[in-house]
Order: sequence, then structure tokens, then C-alpha cells
Amino acid sequence: MKKRTVLTLIVLAVLSGVVLAQTGVTSRNINNGFQALLYHAVRLEETFRHIDPIGMAVEEFGKAARDPAQAGEANLMLGLIYSYLQRPGTALGYYLEFAQLQPKDAWVQALMGDLYVEMGRLDEAERSYRLALEASSEEESLARVHCGLGTVALGRGEYSQAREAFELALDGAQDFFDARLGLGKSLYYLGQYEEAIEVLELGQLQAPRSLSLLEYLGWSYEAVGRTDQAAHVFSRMEELRGVN
Repeated sequence: MKKRTVLTLIVLAVLSGVVLAQTGVTSRNINNGFQALLYHAVRLEETFRHIDPIGMAVEEFGKAARDPAQAGEANLMLGLIYSYLQRPGTALGYYLEFAQLQPKDAWVQALMGDLYVEMGRLDEAERSYRLALEASSEEESLARVHCGLGTVALGRGEYSQAREAFELALDGAQDFFDARLGLGKSLYYLGQYEEAIEVLELGQLQAPRSLSLLEYLGWSYEAVGRTDQAAHVFSRMEELRGVN
């Protein structure tokens, strides 16, 4: 899972934690963990260099995880944090613990699927996504799962299946950039270059600085003989690489 996605989840969890803290529902350690994440969200460590909000959050949620009454929530938050830190193996362990403690919350399987994909474990990713699909009813959650299944199919070279999955994801969430990019890639590999260009040009409006999208857009332009547009795209990629 990409950092920006997990950070969004953490911020949402922080907001939930503030509400729960006001109602007295959560434990002191859980509340402290949420507060530490709030410090990180406002970049407190940039002003006070001696403070490590993420480390504080990990410590507090770790304490909460030893309390059976708070273990589920604490393990979920630890999983989100380690995903954010790009440590998928560690994050996965916490998600697995959460799934065992709270089996009815099968939506966590989608998060696990993302991590399996990141680690190249496509069979396990597909299994997790399908478990999430069986339990999911909300359109946004379904879109996320279909996108995950599309990513698995794309990684296996099953481009027709990937196209179908990404289209289902976009049916449920038209502004889902990852699904649009995946669909564009699938169409490219299927040799449907004009359709790929149409999809990728829409994606470019959403994420004009995406190097992956620009790469496939440039290749698609080349494939249909639109060499000037391809050259412009590749030049733009070099500019962005220089900036980054």
C-alpha cells in the first residue's frame, strides 16, 4: 500500500480516536497512541527534534495490544503504522493478529492483500482479496478489492482478467486513479493502444506527475505512430525525474 493511502487511514483513525477519547471508550494507551499520531500528522517532530511521535505511537499501541480488551484495535493500528513505514512483513503480522482476534472484520483482508502484492506473494494476495470480496458490500470497498484482484492478474500476465477487474473497480469509483492506471496498463499489454491512450489521458488529469502513467502513455503513443506526442511525454518524464 502506498504511503499516502496509509497516511490517510492513520489520519482517519486519529480523528476516530479523538472522538472515542472524548466519550471515554478507549484505554489510556490507545488514546496516547492516537495522540502521538496526531503529533506526527502536524509534523511536531520537525520543530522538536527530540520527539519521535511514531515511536511513541508504536510503544503505546504495543502496550494496548497486551490487553485482551484492546488487542484488536491496537494490532490494527500497529499494522497501519508499519505499512506507512513501508515494512510490509511486520505490518502483515499485526493484520493477521487482528484478523484472528476479530474474524467478522473481514475488510482487513484487503489491506493484507495489498501487502502480499507488495511482497510479490500473488496467490496469497488473491486469497485475501477474495475473502474481502465475499464480506464486502460498500461500493468503495468493492472497488478497492477489484483493483487488488486486477493488480494480481496484471502481475501474472492475465491481462484480460486484469482489464475486467479494473473496469469493475472504476464502475464503483470513477476517480480511483490506481484502477485507471491498471486498466491503461492492461489495455496496453492487450494491444488495444487507442483505448489505453483514452484511459491514460484521463488518468493524467488526475495525476499529471505519475511517472508510471506517463511511461505507458508514451509507449501507447509510440505504438500507434504518434511519435511527437510520445516524445513530449518522455521529455516530461525526464523533467520530473530531474525535479525528484
